[in-house]
Amino acid sequence: MKTQLAIQLHNRKIFHHYLKHFSLEQLNAVPEGFNNNILWNIAHTMVTHQLLMYKRSGLAMNVPDEWVTAFAKGSKPERDYTAEEVAAIDAALFSTYEQFEADLAQNRFSEMKSYTTSTNMVLDSVETTQNFVLFHDGIHLGSILALAKLV
Repeated sequence: MKTQLAIQLHNRKIFHHYLKHFSLEQLNAVPEGFNNNILWNIAHTMVTHQLLMYKRSGLAMNVPDEWVTAFAKGSKPERDYTAEEVAAIDAALFSTYEQFEADLAQNRFSEMKSYTTSTNMVLDSVETTQNFVLFHDGIHLGSILALAKLV
């Protein structure tokens, strides 16, 4: 799991780079042909991780409920987000990662419910789920790279 954690932290650093180096306008822009933006993709990866790891384990999530509503699968940006909201999402990239690392070390994910993803991958353990999270991060990083060329 050490390698998977290192990859996840690397992904979060990439997401942080976009949040710090793109303007608020660029982060909120939804180019023609897209249904989301850079900010949504970043927050979505974090919310998805929380849902897959914490909610499925019966644990309290480490993100606000309104983020789950705004950034869960099937959602799309309904408004522009403020600089303060971007800063909160940016901070949560690392605080949620650190909390996950601590919770993992304490074996808090032993009661995880099995889940089949929309790509038909069965997530039945913390290891399988973490590998899926990295795959999912990669999909959304690809979307961010495409969006970054258009904003």
